Amino acid sequence: MNRSATFRQMVEQATRPVEELAQAQRRQPAAAGEDLFVWFEDTSARQQDGTRGIAGLPESLLPVAHGMKVVERHYAPGHPHLLTALRVRCSERAAERIAAIYTAALAVGTVAWVGTGSQYEVAWNALYSTQIGAEG
Repeated sequence: MNRSATFRQMVEQATRPVEELAQAQRRQPAAAGEDLFVWFEDTSARQQDGTRGIAGLPESLLPVAHGMKVVERHYAPGHPHLLTALRVRCSERAAERIAAIYTAALAVGTVAWVGTGSQYEVAWNALYSTQIGAEG
């Protein structure tokens, strides 16, 4: 699968309702940790009500909590829609962490795409396996 098809599949899965994700998480056995794959959209070119969006979520506003660690980071220079991507390891309460990331992003006028599970790990690896090392 090429990058474009992988990204399209990721977007389709990422736009499913959050309740569907929560139900899927409840059906899965509890794991020692879970990775969240987060993409922040660059909304700086968008105009709404005469103002522009911002270029992604500043990392200082990323809602980090106990048991949560950024393990990999990639910037997307020149990408038409994405600013940065983060792989975040959560040892507990992943659904709450996802909600906090969405809320923080919306509060500053940008969009966060968050996913969990093997399909997101496959997409992550397909998108970033050619980049040298983790930046995080």
